[in-house]
Amino acid sequence: MAREATEIELTTIGRRTGEGHSIPVWFVREGKSTFLLPVGGANSQWYRNLRKNPTLKLGPTSAKARLITDRSTVDHVIEGFTSKYGASDVTAYYPGVDVAVEVRDS
Repeated sequence: MAREATEIELTTIGRRTGEGHSIPVWFVREGKSTFLLPVGGANSQWYRNLRKNPTLKLGPTSAKARLITDRSTVDHVIEGFTSKYGASDVTAYYPGVDVAVEVRDS
């Protein structure tokens, strides 16, 4: 996945249906990690799916998600998003974000 790309397709397993659900998401890369922010925070549907089953696909790659609730780490991810996408867009699209997701390269 190219660092300069603006979106990637995220697929999670529905917590009730067991079916795959895909959505385009913004992301930032740092070292061997890809970080995601759910627009709706912990109440986001795809984040809730990951709480039940942390298996996901980012583009064509399957991986396990690490859910991040630590405020300082979430703030660090927000800083990465702000640097990549701009403060005004991050503020507009991610108000009150309280969680993040890390996906490590295998």
